[in-house]
Amino acid sequence: MESLTIGKVARLAEVGVETIRFYEREGLIEEPPRWESGYRQYPKETIRRIGFIKRAKDLGFTLR
Repeated sequence: MESLTIGKVARLAEVGVETIRFYEREGLIEEPPRWESGYRQYPKETIRRIGFIKRAKDLGFTLR
């Protein structure tokens, strides 16, 4: 399975890196495993999940 860095996920999902970190803290996306270097290893599924969150917000839903 291919894993992505937080920067790559942010670019592909069209959000900021801090948005991804916020979603992790709030439990909207799972905190990913890390490489030995400490970098996060996001699965491609994370991009789809962030897209879902963005669409829900556009429809008027809150993050709660």
